[in-house]
Amino acid sequence: MEQVTPLTIGRRGPISFKVAQIDVVCADVDLLVVGMFEQDVANRPKGGADQLDRVLDGTLSRLRKGGIFNGTAGETLVLATPPAPIRARSLMLIGMGDGIAPISTAARHPAELAMCTALRMNARSAGCLLMWLERDIPAEMVEAMAATMMEGVLKAVAERARREPLPELEWTFDIRNGDAARTAQALSHSLTAAP
Repeated sequence: MEQVTPLTIGRRGPISFKVAQIDVVCADVDLLVVGMFEQDVANRPKGGADQLDRVLDGTLSRLRKGGIFNGTAGETLVLATPPAPIRARSLMLIGMGDGIAPISTAARHPAELAMCTALRMNARSAGCLLMWLERDIPAEMVEAMAATMMEGVLKAVAERARREPLPELEWTFDIRNGDAARTAQALSHSLTAAP
């Protein structure tokens, strides 16, 4: 897959949206969000969750094995101060469910939860790795996945804006799965097309 230089795709008020490939260890953000399915064939996390699991010496696998965090749809686990070498100031795991639901719709609610958390904690920067999952996104689903993620994020933004002013926030979507250029374009289109 081609490397992706961080690229700003648009704004919604004081919130700047970018796309890039995010390194789960080196990302210098206030909140790092990583999606994890309930299980895979080996019952180990994959994608961004797998990289985290390796860096954390198997902690995610042990949490799953102990029934503490299973990756159930909508389940969340936040580490307010992740251990070194993770540079993010907070880490949020979001359960993506059993993987049976279409991947194009499975990310809407987790994306909304992630943005709600970032806004609630007044994060100035956030990295969202919900698309870096166990498997590549099928080519025909790239646009739908990007659109539903952006819908979830913008729903959280709109709900917050109705109650109080939005904070400055730099939100970066990781786009390493599937076709990065098409994903970036689809996210940008979804942002500009939204009311």
